Amino acid sequence: MGNILDIIRTVKDVTKNPSAIENLTEAAKNAKALNIKQIIDDALDKIGHANILIAGKTGVGKSTLINAVFKGDLAETGVGYSVTQHMKEYSKEGEPVHIFDTKGFELGNYREVVKELRNEIERRKQAGNPSEQIHLAWFCISNDGKRLEHAESEFISELAQEIPVVVVLTKSVDTNMEFYNIVKNECHAATNVIRVLAQAYETPIGTIPPFGLEELIEHTYEIVPDVAKAALAAAQKVNDKITKRAVDKVITAAATAAAAIGATPVPFSDAVLLAPVQIGMIASISKVMKIETDKTFITTLVSSAAGVLGATMTGRAVAHGLIKLIPEAGPIVGGTISAVTASIVTTGMGYAYYNAVRIVQNSGTDINPQSIADAFREQLKQTKLK
Repeated sequence: MGNILDIIRTVKDVTKNPSAIENLTEAAKNAKALNIKQIIDDALDKIGHANILIAGKTGVGKSTLINAVFKGDLAETGVGYSVTQHMKEYSKEGEPVHIFDTKGFELGNYREVVKELRNEIERRKQAGNPSEQIHLAWFCISNDGKRLEHAESEFISELAQEIPVVVVLTKSVDTNMEFYNIVKNECHAATNVIRVLAQAYETPIGTIPPFGLEELIEHTYEIVPDVAKAALAAAQKVNDKITKRAVDKVITAAATAAAAIGATPVPFSDAVLLAPVQIGMIASISKVMKIETDKTFITTLVSSAAGVLGATMTGRAVAHGLIKLIPEAGPIVGGTISAVTASIVTTGMGYAYYNAVRIVQNSGTDINPQSIADAFREQLKQTKLK
């Protein structure tokens, strides 16, 4: 209920600004002319991508780490091209993360490498497109070597002047924290030092399972800019909490947009104005939850769910029924009742869809548009929006 009350407060603020309402109304009318494919394309484009620079000496396990954290075996199957003499950019179609891998990091020429990197980072900042900037760096040091070179700590300090740097202690197979503490003290410019084991490690007395990956992604999510959060959540495969947080942000943004549309004097029954917001929300949630984002797939899914969306939004009884359930909604009258209803219904749809996808993903059955649409319909019934 807390999210709904926040949206209601937002609606109150929006309705005090007639010009904002006028602009939103015009935008909604323009969106009305878009086809479903265009709406989906726009929503997926907004996900953007997260750009992570990964550095460290050869043999520290950078590729193993990347493949353990991100979908699609990016380090093995991604397409790479040279950005600078010492840096390659790796990406894979459909995966919203780009990895910038430093090459030739040696103790003798680290100053040359870091200078080159800083120039490239600055160039991207000056270009002014946040989605093209390098958002942070993972600097990998092998924990089993138990040695921190002066050049490494210097590299981290200099790079941290440009972007956030997380030190990742790879191959952490022991419980001794002495080396961790040394790195923590020496690499004070880093935002954090995180011990990880990217893949299971066999020992004579048993197997040590992977660990630290969830913590790494959670910390990374906290420090990347907002423009990269959804992309990071969609690309990673180790932390369900981050996926949920990204879904929450998508739903809140859609609900607020729906509330602003509902706050206009447009009749509530004209639900087509909300369709672009709701379809875009479904497409974005699909991407964040790692549902196949082929345009045909999502178009089929949205078409399958269209009847549910339409049936949910019809009738003024919805407005009068839901408004009584919210104590703080009492003072909101007139057109803003429709705004509150639009935000509540959109919020309900968003979480119904999220729950439907989780049900299908956990069921072990094939994930296809119809199975998700069926689960979506059942979840909407349980939210009592119909």
